[in-house]
Amino acid sequence: MSLAAKTVTGATYEKIKSDIISGEYRPGQRLLEKELTETLEVSRTPIRDALVRLQEEGLVIIKPHRGVFVRKLTRKDIQDHYQTRAVLEGLGAKLAAINVTDDGKDIFRNFVVKMETILATEAKVKGFKSIAEVNDEFHSYIFSVADNAVLDKMRRTLASPIALIRSTSWINQERKHEVYQEHLEITEAIINQIPLLAQERAEAHIYKAWKSAEFNLDQLPIEEGEI
Repeated sequence: MSLAAKTVTGATYEKIKSDIISGEYRPGQRLLEKELTETLEVSRTPIRDALVRLQEEGLVIIKPHRGVFVRKLTRKDIQDHYQTRAVLEGLGAKLAAINVTDDGKDIFRNFVVKMETILATEAKVKGFKSIAEVNDEFHSYIFSVADNAVLDKMRRTLASPIALIRSTSWINQERKHEVYQEHLEITEAIINQIPLLAQERAEAHIYKAWKSAEFNLDQLPIEEGEI
C-alpha cells in the first residue's frame, strides 16, 4: 500500500470512528458503503479497510450477507466496562489531585469553561461532536496528570468500548448538563488538591454515566441488523 493510500485509509478510519464516538452513527445503525463513499468522497477500498479496523477495535460488527452495523453493547457489556472504569477513573483523579501543578490547574479550569461555552452556544444543536471531544480531552488529561503509565495503559484498553457506550450519553440533552456539573465538581476537588474527594467524585461521575448508558440503551430503536 502506498503512502498516499495509507493516508486516505487512515483519514477515512478516523472520520468514521469520530462519527461513531460522537453519536453521529448510533449503536445498532447500519453503515452503508455507498453512503460512506459519497459522504467521505473516497473509493470503497479505504472504506472497507477502515471498517475492518473498526471491527477489530470492537466498534462495528460485520455480518456476512447483512452488512456492517455499529456495535450495540448489552447491559452486561456496559456493567463490566463501567465497573472497571470507575476504579480507574477514581484512582486517576486521586493521583491527579496529588500531582497537579499550577499550570495544570489552569488547564482543568479551561476544560470547564470550554464545556460551558459549548452548552451555551449549541443548546439546540443535535450534533454532539464538540462536547464529546472536550469530554474525551478532559478525561485523558486527568490520566496525563496522574502520571501512572500502567494505569493509563489500562484505561486505553477500554477506550473504544467506553467511547461507544459514552456516545449514547449525548442523546440525552439533560445528561449533557449533568456531565458539565460533574466535571466542575471533579475539577474543584483536583485543583484544591483533595485526593479522596476527587476520587469519590470521579467514581460517582462514572456511576451516573453507567446508569445513563443503560437508560439510553433501552431508548435506542431496533435496527435492521438486530432483527
